[in-house]
Amino acid sequence: MESGTAQIKDLAVQLDVSLMTIHRDLNDLHDQGLVRRIRGAVSVEKSMLFESSYLYRARQHVEEKRRLARAAAAHIEPGNAIVWDDSSTTFHVCDFIEQVTPITVITNALPVMERLRDKQDVELIGLGGKYHRVYNGFFGIACERAIRSYHVDVALMSTTTIQGMSLYTQDEQVVRSKQAMMEIARKKILLVDESKFHFSALNYVAELTAFDVVLVSQSVDRDIVQNMKEAGVRLELV
Repeated sequence: MESGTAQIKDLAVQLDVSLMTIHRDLNDLHDQGLVRRIRGAVSVEKSMLFESSYLYRARQHVEEKRRLARAAAAHIEPGNAIVWDDSSTTFHVCDFIEQVTPITVITNALPVMERLRDKQDVELIGLGGKYHRVYNGFFGIACERAIRSYHVDVALMSTTTIQGMSLYTQDEQVVRSKQAMMEIARKKILLVDESKFHFSALNYVAELTAFDVVLVSQSVDRDIVQNMKEAGVRLELV
């Protein structure tokens, strides 16, 4: 992920395992569509499947995501109930949660649960369902039913990609959970970093205009920002 490609023998040395182990594990990753084998080396497969991996997403654009998260925290008030999605961008709001406690957090994101479980002034409600290793969160019918059993002040969300003025993602079950979260929230906040405009995805989620606040990184192309403003998107540059 850091360099794009790596020599197989270098991986064996770096990880202190045998070449046989490296080859076996790379075969597994290749079968999942995450890497591409080339003679004596391996490269990252630039696919939506790879981009969807929580491990990958969590390492990308960290400072940009933290700035967005800090701005999002300013829109949350003590005493609010928040439904919080599985994105690696919204995860960083954990760093600023003590600014708005006491608070109730309802989430399907395992990293958020792990981060907030010991916070004294956070009432944490974990959404059940089927665990998805790629997204590091819970999804499916049970999760969607649980979401709709609540009514909250704020939905805290991000997205895989933006095409035109619409949100898209690669997985139907992720779409359904995000749409359910939007349904139950009085105020909807979307965090958008520059990377959201570089990929395409199959499944429509919502319009940007459906959000009360769209927090957009300063690094996003000026023409894109202007088009969003002209379309009536309620955005803040961060």
